[in-house]
Order: sequence, then structure tokens, then C-alpha cells
Amino acid sequence: MVNTEEKLYSLFCHASGLFFPILGPLIILLFKKDSLFVRNHAREALIFQLAIYIVTYLALWTTFILIGFILVPLLVIFSLVTILMAIIRTIEGKSYHYPITGKWAKKL
Repeated sequence: MVNTEEKLYSLFCHASGLFFPILGPLIILLFKKDSLFVRNHAREALIFQLAIYIVTYLALWTTFILIGFILVPLLVIFSLVTILMAIIRTIEGKSYHYPITGKWAKKL
């Protein structure tokens, strides 16, 4: 059974994507080594946030050919929806795997 402290750490990993991505899950992953539940959520959040950061950066470069004006808002909406879904699953005490990057996180 997952306790409240583990849920809070995991919630922080996912919610940090809204405020200071990459740094939050990285800190939790480095310092919280005793809980498998927290480590799994931190790894999932870190890989997802890195991927979104890179893809958004590349999409910003495509604004010169006018495709980025469509891609960037879609990426932001996709990111917000998936982060909110991860937060809800974490509050329920369940595991969450982000779409696309979930397979990479399982391999690590």
C-alpha cells in the first residue's frame, strides 16, 4: 500500500512539469531512493518532461515555416492533459505511464 508521503513526492514529480520541468523529478530521483513507487513516478515524469522540452524546442524552430504555430499549442495542451492525468492517477495511488515515453521509462 502506498502511503501519503510517497503520493506527495510522486505528485510533486508530475506537477513540477507545470512550474519547473526536469529539475523536480531529477531531484526526487536522486535523493528519494527508498521508495520504488516514487522512483518509478520520478523516472516517468523526468523522461516525459525531457521529451516534451526537446520536441517543443524543435517545434519552435518550425515557426519560420508556419507549422510551429500549430504544433506548439498542441504540444502544450497534450503536455497539460497528460500531466493532469498522471496527477490524478498518483492521488489514487496507482502507477501511470505517459504515452510515447512510457516504454522508454520501463526499459530504464
